[in-house]
Amino acid sequence: MKKRLVLSFLVLFAFNVSAQEFMPGFNMFSHKKPAYITLNDGSKVEGELDKLNRKRNNISGIRMIIDGQEIEYAPEDVKEMYLPAHSLNKFSLKIDNATNTSKDYDLDMINEGYGYFENTEVILGKNNETLMMQLVNPSFASKVRVYFDPMAMETASMSVGPMKTGGVDRSYFIKVGDEPAYKVSKGNYPKIYKDLYASCPSLIKEIGKKPNWKEIAEHMYAYDACE
Repeated sequence: MKKRLVLSFLVLFAFNVSAQEFMPGFNMFSHKKPAYITLNDGSKVEGELDKLNRKRNNISGIRMIIDGQEIEYAPEDVKEMYLPAHSLNKFSLKIDNATNTSKDYDLDMINEGYGYFENTEVILGKNNETLMMQLVNPSFASKVRVYFDPMAMETASMSVGPMKTGGVDRSYFIKVGDEPAYKVSKGNYPKIYKDLYASCPSLIKEIGKKPNWKEIAEHMYAYDACE
């Protein structure tokens, strides 16, 4: 009976995580599986990922090998792309289609270990750059899009049986509407969360005066569903 209760808890825990947590971000990519790119004109490209150019570790250029030829793409040319994670990346969190509030992404591909990247303007220091950013909240991104920050450190984590919890990144890039994406960190989240969730007073009240950074994905999930 005790084993059954533990198993039931872990299944419920896994379901809740898949519903309300960010997808893992990653920096290393596989050359053994194909990469998929959709260009701004709607045409689709499939090939081997050869090289990525980066600015502050964010993707600023993509080189593919297609039919034996090297072809380079700038973020301005690309609408979206799916890149396969390298086997060394931890990519175990899956999205449950039953909890998905958006049908704009191929969740089956994401669940197979692909990261979803899209073209967006990003504030980096004093400059704005057009980059390809990995979306980490594809199942609840109708109001705020949250992107992986490759330079982020990770908070401490803990284990619950075979499951691992905690260990969230200390910063993300977020995009509201058509505005450029900007960095939100554990340090500045308490200063900006009321403005960010201003259209959902009930969520602000629920969060309280001291928002817990480890619950930011749950806050985003609740905000996406707030009417």
